[in-house]
Amino acid sequence: MNKMEYLQNFGLFAGLKPKEIEEISGYFHEKEYKKGEYIFFEGDEEPGIYIVLDGIVKLTKETAEGKTVIVRLATKGDVFGWLVLGENKPTSTYTAQALTNARVLHISNADFLRLLTEYPALAVRITCESSKMVLEAYERLKSLAAEKVEGRIASILLELANKIGKEEDGKIVIKAPITRQDLAEMTGTTVETAIRIMSKWKKEGYINTERNKIEILDMDFLESLTG
Repeated sequence: MNKMEYLQNFGLFAGLKPKEIEEISGYFHEKEYKKGEYIFFEGDEEPGIYIVLDGIVKLTKETAEGKTVIVRLATKGDVFGWLVLGENKPTSTYTAQALTNARVLHISNADFLRLLTEYPALAVRITCESSKMVLEAYERLKSLAAEKVEGRIASILLELANKIGKEEDGKIVIKAPITRQDLAEMTGTTVETAIRIMSKWKKEGYINTERNKIEILDMDFLESLTG
């Protein structure tokens, strides 16, 4: 599938004519990142805007205490990056790293501004998606202080199940290399606590974990832990 076909299949570009998509595709450049490779760092200038084609990208932020928190996992079709309109240069407020091998479409901030002028409706859609991501990140950080750790881990598993989970034989299977370290960083807890809780749930039959895979056996149990 070429770049134009990807754009045609993304909801952001729904309703656009083939000629318009062809013109817009010239602004985007496909990039590939290997698992563990960094896309940009917190504080980098001009990070641009990205659309995930394949794979998972984790977006992390350093707290004042020096801890790393995963504010979001970007999966296929998600938009991430940062755009600030005005005199100041756009600056990334988080770090983006490929959790798996990933392919993305990238548009620079300068090209996005041109797109804003030529296709204002599309630019508004992308801006709304970016704003949605910021709000989700805010809610994630807010929940770190409000929810108990079991609820936070349950919420993350449910989010992953909703975004990338597949139903297989009556269970939801999340095929991704999510480590206990990742779970700890997504929920603001320690690795030891994440290991203890996941092991307890596995022993009690609520989940099953294997290499690069998490199986949710009891969705109702996880939902009962979330507020």
